[in-house]
Amino acid sequence: MQELTYDTNIEATIISSLIYSPALLDKYIEKINKKLFFLPLHLKIIEVILKLHQSEKIIDEEIIRNKIGKEYENELIYIISKNPINYLEDYIEILQDYSIKRDMQSLAFNITKSLQSNTSGLELQAKVNTLTEAMSSSSQVELLEINNIENIEDKEVEFICKSWLPIPIRTVSLVTAPGGTGKSWFVLQLAIRAIQEATIKKAFLWLSEDPKEISKNRFNKVFDKVLKLTDNSIKSKIDISDSPTIQFLYDDQRRVEVSPLLSHFKAKLQEYDLIVLDPLIAFYGTDENNNSSARRFMQLFTDWANKENKTIIFIHHSTKNTTQSRGASAFVDAVRTVYELDKIKDKEGNVQESNKRVVKLTKDNYGISHILESFSVERELFPRVVKFEETSYNTDMPSFGIPNDF
Repeated sequence: MQELTYDTNIEATIISSLIYSPALLDKYIEKINKKLFFLPLHLKIIEVILKLHQSEKIIDEEIIRNKIGKEYENELIYIISKNPINYLEDYIEILQDYSIKRDMQSLAFNITKSLQSNTSGLELQAKVNTLTEAMSSSSQVELLEINNIENIEDKEVEFICKSWLPIPIRTVSLVTAPGGTGKSWFVLQLAIRAIQEATIKKAFLWLSEDPKEISKNRFNKVFDKVLKLTDNSIKSKIDISDSPTIQFLYDDQRRVEVSPLLSHFKAKLQEYDLIVLDPLIAFYGTDENNNSSARRFMQLFTDWANKENKTIIFIHHSTKNTTQSRGASAFVDAVRTVYELDKIKDKEGNVQESNKRVVKLTKDNYGISHILESFSVERELFPRVVKFEETSYNTDMPSFGIPNDF
């Protein structure tokens, strides 16, 4: 089976995005070049776009049509019909990979052709070295970003909810707890507080384990009875979902693959700077105890958080009879902050009825313990103390009390 070395749909989507939003070129100009594109028409169009950008002229559909010729009008209409996106990073990386594969195919062809001629071994070796060096020098793959220390802006670590439970921005954090502890109540209050203090403009919570009506019920209790707020503008800046989750890393015929839907997910959530995903395991589709896979999964999100200025929080189940993170240690290793939630207990270990929870800071890379002046604090999560009784969801649920299906 021949290895795929191009994707014309991705090429068309990038071109469409640049036509609709020419400002994207300012962001991606160092990565976008003709070498990425396979289809001759796409090469022609991207060349026009790059020349227009270089000469600071308007990038417009009509101008492009006149430059490439009206005989390509139907093809251009098809390209423009592609849904434009604002996040091109992942698509560019895919095309860069295909470009390298095409170079390798060309190199293999030249080697085979030389072997069938009278070329000597030394001449062939020199030719291969020349071609390999040319490929390396022309490659646009960004292996790493290098900055001189003098040119880097000096910044202190910033937090959301600094006066409550600090979460570092532009990073991935982890919140773990046993079932029934109140994780969703915790993150709903966190999102409300983050919006209230104006460090976050908009928050998205994918609370996949509860119907959205239940989450709304809990949100209202936190808003009205725990925080006692009246500013309803906060509500317009918090969105939730109870949709079935997407496994962004999954097993495919003995290989672990990254879902192509991840790039679409990033594009859809571009407007949000606080993202809560509950539970972690619902987005992770391979061996939970495999450190290599767990590290790869977490790296997808730490890169996203850093590059796109996102604050991402994963909610994760704990191991049985503990508050510690379940599965591979790489889940914890990859994040900068870990909070563990637990019920309040007496000296004998008996659970006490309370509207509060113990929150333990078990990983602290940014000095949060100095802000809290402790590694363990109590925080109010629920409206008031009630007895735990078995409840089931219905729309007539009264606005008081704590359902036990946390």
